[in-house]
Amino acid sequence: MSDLFFPDAGLAMEAVEADQVSRKIRAKGGTLMMVEVFFKTGAIGAAHRHVHEQVCYCLAGEFVFTIEGETRTLRAGDSVYVPSSVLHGAKCVAAGRLLDIFTPQREDFATAYQEKS
Repeated sequence: MSDLFFPDAGLAMEAVEADQVSRKIRAKGGTLMMVEVFFKTGAIGAAHRHVHEQVCYCLAGEFVFTIEGETRTLRAGDSVYVPSSVLHGAKCVAAGRLLDIFTPQREDFATAYQEKS
């Protein structure tokens, strides 16, 4: 696979939390990374911090996001910005998908990246 194109057929699905959360690294290069995260209803993205800036776009479903103590509901079409090192987490209220974009790349995610054979 080229370093510039990322066809879905060549992307591996990684289980993050068995039967609740999984993800695909959709694209990565330079300092950017795009990840699609799949959530089942009730799944929780535990509160955490990382040095990466993050933009999150809700593709489908409904999520309750908390960022530094401020809580809002995100539905399909909504976005949120998470600054570097800020505490954030989410709960999936209705099964859905999020598109996360990080800078710099999440090396902890990238090491799990594999192409399908």
